Amino acid sequence: MNQKECKYLKKLNSYIDSELKEVDFEKVRNHLKSCHLCQNELREINRINDFLFNYKEEEVNEYINQRILSTVKSLPEKRTWGLLTRRVVNFSIAASVIISFTVGIILSNNLFANNNETNIEFGQESLYSFFEGE
Repeated sequence: MNQKECKYLKKLNSYIDSELKEVDFEKVRNHLKSCHLCQNELREINRINDFLFNYKEEEVNEYINQRILSTVKSLPEKRTWGLLTRRVVNFSIAASVIISFTVGIILSNNLFANNNETNIEFGQESLYSFFEGE
């Protein structure tokens, strides 16, 4: 089986942490006897868990800590547009375009609907006369 086909991969963390029901726990345990992919993944998860368990946080010297904080505070504040601001701007642009098209359609319909006389004259040099053969 390749990694995309094995449905037990998602259950391995719960298996390690004993968070599965007894029936599911036994299914995963029996599956691990034959699936090399899950065996390898289980070894990798255990290796990461061991590393994290043995990781020790060290205290930072107070002088170094203060220097880092003062450096960060002295940096200029970078202004970035938040997600909400970008969405409002995008919505405003989209709304403006839609309103412009709607107003254009309404105005053009009113102009042509009220004018029953359409006197369009084509000169001899027009494209229309070229195709009509005049």
